[in-house]
Amino acid sequence: MSPVLSNPALFGARLLEFNLLPSLTLHPSRHAAFGAPSRPVPAACAAAWHRHWSGAILRRLNLRDRPVADAARPELALALLPPDRLARLARHVGAARCAPRLRRIVAGGEVRELAAALGAEVLDFARRAEAGPWSRPADQDDGPAAPLAGRVDRIGRAALRAVFRAAGPELGLRAELRLAAEPDGDAPDDCPAPLELALAVLERIEPTWHSSFPATR
Repeated sequence: MSPVLSNPALFGARLLEFNLLPSLTLHPSRHAAFGAPSRPVPAACAAAWHRHWSGAILRRLNLRDRPVADAARPELALALLPPDRLARLARHVGAARCAPRLRRIVAGGEVRELAAALGAEVLDFARRAEAGPWSRPADQDDGPAAPLAGRVDRIGRAALRAVFRAAGPELGLRAELRLAAEPDGDAPDDCPAPLELALAVLERIEPTWHSSFPATR
């Protein structure tokens, strides 16, 4: 089991940070919108600054006195991932959704282009992904390989946003802060069973982390 999450005290620390210190994991694309400092904060002041900045973020989102109290929520297995691993999960979720199209791409140049943009591991994952209700028809993603690579990430993030928004504002708004910001007016995701998909992908790519949450066992 995870040395972090198998220990209730350390799990509690992660949940406490998630509830009270969103600035620590705020995605860089959201920094300007949430008033990030224009210069690096001195290390000696960092802890105090993050308490102040996080308080401002929580007040702005009307979450100051609305923590996530239910530690058994399955969405926490996704929401507590560090931002870099959450972005990796989103990419794999997008690849699972776009797997029918990705499997059709066999031309060497296009495969190399996608591998450079998404990673060979992601392409291999898509080729092995099982079909499910979340699979997009291959012709829905027709077109050149280069735009498809960017679409995979956006589709994966949209599926995760659908999971988080369905979980309620206390969990959902905090979790979204860890994802890259999307353009205003971006269409909501229509992924069927997004939580089931995201947890299935998490189990494949982060089995130890996945198994560390009681709700996912």
